[in-house]
Amino acid sequence: MSHRRHTLMTAAALTAAVALTTTSCAAGGGAESVATDTIRTTIDVPATFDPSLTLSLPDNLLARTSYDTLVRRDESGLVPGLASEWTATPTQAVLIIREGATCADGTAITPTVVKDSLEYFARPDSPSTTAGQVFGGTPPTIAADDSAGTVTIDLGAPWPDLMTGLSISSTGIVCPAGLADPEGLAAGTVKGSESGPYTLESFEPGVKYRFTLREDYDAWPEWTTTVNGTPAKTLEYVVSPDSTATANLVISGQLDIGKIQAQTIERFDAMDGYEVAINRFSDFYLMFNERPSSLFADPALRLGVAQAIDRAMFEEVSSLGTGEIATSLASNLTPCVAEATTAVPDQDVEAATAALSGLSIRFIGPTIAGPAGAGNEYIAEALRAAGAEVTIENTDVGTWIATVFGEPDGWDLTMFADLNFLGSLTSPLGSFVGPSIGDGGGNIGAASNTAAEEAYAAALTAASEEERCASLNSAVNALVENVDVLPLINDAFIYVQRPGFTVQMLGGSLDDPIFRIAD
Repeated sequence: MSHRRHTLMTAAALTAAVALTTTSCAAGGGAESVATDTIRTTIDVPATFDPSLTLSLPDNLLARTSYDTLVRRDESGLVPGLASEWTATPTQAVLIIREGATCADGTAITPTVVKDSLEYFARPDSPSTTAGQVFGGTPPTIAADDSAGTVTIDLGAPWPDLMTGLSISSTGIVCPAGLADPEGLAAGTVKGSESGPYTLESFEPGVKYRFTLREDYDAWPEWTTTVNGTPAKTLEYVVSPDSTATANLVISGQLDIGKIQAQTIERFDAMDGYEVAINRFSDFYLMFNERPSSLFADPALRLGVAQAIDRAMFEEVSSLGTGEIATSLASNLTPCVAEATTAVPDQDVEAATAALSGLSIRFIGPTIAGPAGAGNEYIAEALRAAGAEVTIENTDVGTWIATVFGEPDGWDLTMFADLNFLGSLTSPLGSFVGPSIGDGGGNIGAASNTAAEEAYAAALTAASEEERCASLNSAVNALVENVDVLPLINDAFIYVQRPGFTVQMLGGSLDDPIFRIAD
């Protein structure tokens, strides 16, 4: 894929992560029924209503609410969405478009409608940061056959994540009314652009966003997992300032489902009927600047950093026991990771001290690593305990991006928080292979690892899923063995549900919470 496109996607992932402060599911199976047709839940402030322009998690949530994708993710893998069937290779996908699906204005969703929307998403002048995740960075050729009911996507180079990419909410099908007015689409003023279940009824920017269920909608995904409850006729997203405020609103009945932080969970321990759902979410790891201007061009010093860190302590500080110690660069629920045998260096403070004592380290991390960036502070203190002199920037994501991406000689070590919307190991690996960002690539720390490069390339052309997983895991192993990266944890996304309401996140999808009113 285009390394420049991967760099944009990586910056977007961090921006998405700041919109928070997924895989397991939370069904709330014992929830009691309630007399309402409305669900009120939390969201951070979105920036656009155009699915092709999504940058943050709230953007993706709004896209998922109104625009259907061709496939969806489930615990069993991909399941039909607007596509009822498909066949795919690393260079081509042929999809049969389901019959009877319509846009909010009644327009039939034909293969041509799908083709036009995908071409809009993949347009060369688009600021989209996710098209590379779907098509691998080379311009796709998309054809529609309305008489056969098919859409064919041909890629310029192998990209085995094509079908998974088509499940991302950014690829939601925009109907002709939206394509005719891109500015209105982004502003939320176009009527009839939606292909999905909900239409935008009203919104107060930065306050609330109200959606109404279409009376004619009958194109729900063909989930293999049981989805309990009834879709709300009205879905209202409310911007809540913090986890404490969210908890108060749920307890008082002003919210039905809310995103909270780990330190808030105990408030619901003794509350009958309230359920807390802990879902796998963002991946944290340490990344080194390996340019000649940084001391971490030396692998022995990188190993010293790894030996200074107690990853379990980092998890406790950052996630308060709700996280998952990383065995790779993605959650254990990500395909291929379950077979990983990554040998992460053990903590060895004596060896770390021998390597790092007296050295000056410039460390920068976004404050999303635990409450107020507590995870970053732990890393700095662990390095100081090994004798290093650490200058820490525990900062907002905007400043983090400006420094790590814009000042390649201005840092030595960084905390990286990755939102893997693709749900694949190819996504994080793109930050460590190919040209550096200074040379137009996506290699953030300018790592030079021939074994990882070769394994990554082999994964893109692997003849089977088994071979692909073996190559992806080999690439991760090569990076960890050379201490180009130190995997830390997978952080949690935590919902609390008051009695009568449920939310499920299936198949590791970060952008697809399924909200329901209990029957």
